[in-house]
Amino acid sequence: MITQNIDALSLSELRYVAIKQGLDDAAVMDREDLLDTLKELYEERASSIFGEGIAFSPSTQPRFMNTLVEHDSEQVVGPLPGVQPLPNEYAETRIHLLLKDPYWAHAYWSVCPTDLQKLESSCDSFTFFLRSSIVEIGDQTREIDSYDIAISKEDSSWNINLPEQGYSYLVSLYYRDDKGNDGLLCQSNSVQTPQSYFLTHTEELQTNDDLFTLLFSSLVTKGGIMIDNPLLQEVIKKLDKRMEG
Repeated sequence: MITQNIDALSLSELRYVAIKQGLDDAAVMDREDLLDTLKELYEERASSIFGEGIAFSPSTQPRFMNTLVEHDSEQVVGPLPGVQPLPNEYAETRIHLLLKDPYWAHAYWSVCPTDLQKLESSCDSFTFFLRSSIVEIGDQTREIDSYDIAISKEDSSWNINLPEQGYSYLVSLYYRDDKGNDGLLCQSNSVQTPQSYFLTHTEELQTNDDLFTLLFSSLVTKGGIMIDNPLLQEVIKKLDKRMEG
């Protein structure tokens, strides 16, 4: 089954998706008919797979995304018309860091083939590793603490744990040669993790029912399923300590 943000697709893209889904009249249907037919098709498939009566469970709701995503099927879906595939490698060694939430960031990188050839010619063997650093941003960037992550030469992305909130982080890509010498290949941009206001103001949650309801309503989905939110779990622990004290 394919789910996507079909409302954002053009007429030619909708026809392409509809043909892939086996709709015989896709080539002559207008945009509104294509949208209605595809939405009905996805709803029918969702009902047949997950059953009736649980349409509002968050784990079974159709997810509409900006790109085509295939699941529950072995059929290979080709690229949309006019969309060019990204290259496997670039002519520059770079690493980027994207903040996902207060506890995790996503790093992705590419190593220029020329830099790789230089490494292969200068040392008998080498390995790559990432260094995740907590930094202080000022006139000069100062490292407060760091930890290393061993990666393989085939890796191109990694999820980075951010142990402390309210700090800046950056990730560096290093190599280590057979003699134990380290070399910096590239360094990412820095990201700032947000500090939760209520971690230091839990007394307001104890005295203001509206604030408490607003914050903790996000712990439960519309389907009644509890969400594992580490930030809210920290707030709960602080509240428990205050209640016990």
